[in-house]
Amino acid sequence: MSDSPSSAVKNVLPKLAPVIRAASGLASNDINFYRSLDHNIAESVSDSSTKILGLINSLVSSVESSEINEVDDKSIKESWSALGNFLDTFLEKSDLAFDEIKKGTKKESTQNSMTYLDDSNSLSTSERAPRRMEKPQSKFTIPIDNSESHPFQPLLKSKPHALAPLKEVLQLTEGTEQDPSHYPQPYEKEIMQQDYNEAILSPSEPIKFRDWDSTEAIWVDTVEVLNNMLESLKEATEIAVDLEHHDYRTYYGIVCLMQISTRDQDWLIDTLALRHELHTLNVVFTDPLITKVFHGAFMDIIWLQRDLGLYVVSLFDTYHASKQLGFPKHSLAYLLERFAHFKTSKKYQLADWRIRPLTKPMREYARSDTHFLLYIFDELKNSLIESQKLDKVLFESRNVAVRRFEYTKFKPLINQPNTYSPGERDEPWKRLVYQYNLPMSRSKIVEQLYNWRDQIARQEDESPRYIMPNQLLVSLAQLSPTDPASVLASGNALTEHVRKNCKVIAEIISKCLKDAEREDFELYNDVTADLKPTGEDLSHGDVEKIEAIFDEMDTTVPHSQLFSSSSRLLDGPMLKSNSSENTNQLHERKNLINEKLANVNVLLKIDASDEKVDEPNDDVAADVSNVENTINANAGMFEDTEDIVVLKKKQNNQTGDLADKKRIKQTGAAFDYKAAPNVMAKPTYKKDDKKRKSDHFDPYSKESEGPRPAKKQSRMHQGKTSSFANKKKK
Repeated sequence: MSDSPSSAVKNVLPKLAPVIRAASGLASNDINFYRSLDHNIAESVSDSSTKILGLINSLVSSVESSEINEVDDKSIKESWSALGNFLDTFLEKSDLAFDEIKKGTKKESTQNSMTYLDDSNSLSTSERAPRRMEKPQSKFTIPIDNSESHPFQPLLKSKPHALAPLKEVLQLTEGTEQDPSHYPQPYEKEIMQQDYNEAILSPSEPIKFRDWDSTEAIWVDTVEVLNNMLESLKEATEIAVDLEHHDYRTYYGIVCLMQISTRDQDWLIDTLALRHELHTLNVVFTDPLITKVFHGAFMDIIWLQRDLGLYVVSLFDTYHASKQLGFPKHSLAYLLERFAHFKTSKKYQLADWRIRPLTKPMREYARSDTHFLLYIFDELKNSLIESQKLDKVLFESRNVAVRRFEYTKFKPLINQPNTYSPGERDEPWKRLVYQYNLPMSRSKIVEQLYNWRDQIARQEDESPRYIMPNQLLVSLAQLSPTDPASVLASGNALTEHVRKNCKVIAEIISKCLKDAEREDFELYNDVTADLKPTGEDLSHGDVEKIEAIFDEMDTTVPHSQLFSSSSRLLDGPMLKSNSSENTNQLHERKNLINEKLANVNVLLKIDASDEKVDEPNDDVAADVSNVENTINANAGMFEDTEDIVVLKKKQNNQTGDLADKKRIKQTGAAFDYKAAPNVMAKPTYKKDDKKRKSDHFDPYSKESEGPRPAKKQSRMHQGKTSSFANKKKK
């Protein structure tokens, strides 16, 4: 094979085509079916899938600013669309890079080339975390207390570099209505009042970090190695610190690893093995002359004091420095690429840092967080001094370092920026109701399931979402299963705790439904208890109360607002106090009402057919006389006029051609010769202006409504009732 690129492409393409053809053929077959038939095929497919996933993850991690995290066999379907877009972008960038190489426009020197984190061993199945592992909390000499029976008490055993004595800061502060009882931040005075090292206030030449490949981190998991590290840290003027935290298999979370770097050395401290011995680091962490460089220490400060009893004085947060300098991004990965030309991997951000021993890629990733941080600190410090923004960064860093941890039960009612609690104090379950838009009728079920989940999580030191994820809790609240079988059928992603406690969960939901039904009946009874029936059971006292209410309305409210102007139904007193006792008045009212009804009936008997008759004109005089003669002649046919009643028919005015013919017949004149000269003249009647106005639109006319839109042609219904011929016409 020739070494030229063209010959390589010619040899690769013929071999690549059958691979693509075979892959397309496999996609059309049921692979899972063949895997179930032959064990060897299943193993071969699994190995091939693992290799392909490894290649995909390796490709994703090697691209800068990739928005895709590491994928596995479960998330590959959900991420397939994003992977397709990623591959398209990757190929486009590859074409551009090849074009630059051909044109000789590559300007990056070997000194500024990007260094990548080596994670080639990350796919080794032997180094992956086991699915079931012993919880490190079980080995702690002091067990974790999740009861929240008292406020959080600082874990300090001594207080080096103190301005206020330890006994003074460990006094319980009495609680108020807004702020419950709590212990103050023991190093608040030292953090806010002690000055930074003077060296931080003046610009200096950035000190280059040591070569990445020629250095390794020291693993610290014994007290002896810890003491040796402590002696080296005391001689430094700046140290870089970072933490790795885990919060899925524990209620509050645990610090699993601490990284510390100086100008010459990196350390990885096993905080699980040395959890109760690391308080000795306060000698360095609280020394105001040693600057502690963190990136995004917002939660690191909380974790240090909660688990290890450590506090930080003279903090410099590079996150706030990047914000003050107006960088487009504020992540540590961006700062590493910008200043150290180092490309890290995002796949370990959510890794399980409890596993021991750590894989080599995980140790390299942890070391990269602090190895370059002091050099970045030098660059940022000089830029801040030049732009006169260093004071703002130090002020924000003090506010981060002074934060204190507090249990949720003792969280202040009013949020305080210097106090952190992991959850809501009052009714934390309501957040799920609003977030998932659940009806309020299901709020009681959500509350009880939330409390049960929280209780189990505290007892077993597990996170609530490990016991029962929020989506599963909401699904149970919506479906409301009342038997264990229905609970097990409520979803596919059931946790182990839900399966074991399906009977308890069903009983909780059933009890909530019964309580809700009982409360509805009690509420209905409370509403209807004071209601009394109307009618004959009204007592004399009830009548007086009603009349008093209407009298008060009549005196306080204007009459026009109470009754309509055309109604007299409620005009005057409705009831008299003696209406139920004086029967004579009732008979008088009855007779009066009957008389009024009789008058109304008389009025209704008026003949509705009587109409107003206009005076006859000369043209119809003959017709009227003929009608009268006919009536008089027929009147003699009946002896008693009361026997037969004949209604007079209405004489309608005849119009149109029929009336003209009748008039001509009566007069006998066929043509008016006097008007002959005017027959050919122009008509004197006025044309209808509506048609003219519609043809000629005047936008300034007050009468014109503007041109009307064209009428839509009515379309026939195109369903089964329409015929083919009608559709064809359309």
